[in-house]
Amino acid sequence: MNPFDLRGPEFLLFYAVCTGVGVAALYFYPRLARTAVETNPKIEDPYLIACLRGGQAEAVRVAALSLLDRGLLRIKNSAGSPSFSMHGENQLELSDPAAVDLVKRPIEKQVLAAFEKPAPISETLDSLEYCGACGQYANTLEICGLVFADDALESMDGWRWLIGSALVALAAIKVLVALSRGRTNVLFLILLCIAAAFAVMKIGKPFRTQPGEKLLREVRSLFSGLRARAAMLRPGGANSDLVWLASAYGLGEVPTIIFPQVTALMNRGEPQSFFSYGRGWGNWNRGGSSCGTTSRCSSGCGGGGCGGGCGGGCGGCGS
Repeated sequence: MNPFDLRGPEFLLFYAVCTGVGVAALYFYPRLARTAVETNPKIEDPYLIACLRGGQAEAVRVAALSLLDRGLLRIKNSAGSPSFSMHGENQLELSDPAAVDLVKRPIEKQVLAAFEKPAPISETLDSLEYCGACGQYANTLEICGLVFADDALESMDGWRWLIGSALVALAAIKVLVALSRGRTNVLFLILLCIAAAFAVMKIGKPFRTQPGEKLLREVRSLFSGLRARAAMLRPGGANSDLVWLASAYGLGEVPTIIFPQVTALMNRGEPQSFFSYGRGWGNWNRGGSSCGTTSRCSSGCGGGGCGGGCGGGCGGCGS
């Protein structure tokens, strides 16, 4: 039977089913696709986890937050005074030139080097997104099968455009057929076509593979207690709790009442913490995960490679 001969309500149902099948295929295919995983990655490098959660730009911002909290970077407001401004462009600068040689992680070295002279925060951090250290994290995640490779993402984009074009063409042909037969009640079909195209373009854009999603869930489960007692954190870089909170859950989970400077590091549109507005102070769990003390200039655990299993507790950011 020719689907274009269907009556209006029947074709709308047919079109909705086609849309549902296309969207489901785009959603489930990448999530069910098998990826080669060399070994189970360790939970030891917070910046690798930040990159897994939010990409290379997020790893840079979490590193800047850690360095700022440890006193290796200092913030200046638009007037040039050493204080944070909620309005206007803030700048970061290196507090001690020797800090570049004291930190161990390459990403921290590159962030510190970028602020050897006072520089705008957002613009400078954006320029570091594709730095060498971030590229190493991205390569590690891809080798471990935690994120999709570029060719896989391009293939998904091709399928997305193919399915979207097919749905638009299907609706357009039906509209032309209806108009040629003197029927003008095509508004619902046009609206459904717009909704279908929007759904196809927005869905099916996964960043992490199934193993990557699993690892992120395990990390968040490991640090769930830390998230619950985020309002109890204190500045000063005494331990690695802040960097693990930001890496596992995002800068939006960092309480801005305690760390107001975090707002200057966020991407535009990133949500702020629940604690930013002074709520939820009773949500405290003594059983939260603490990673112990670290040196102000410590860079944390060793490299973010694969191997050795997912356990390991906090892994530490110790020296």
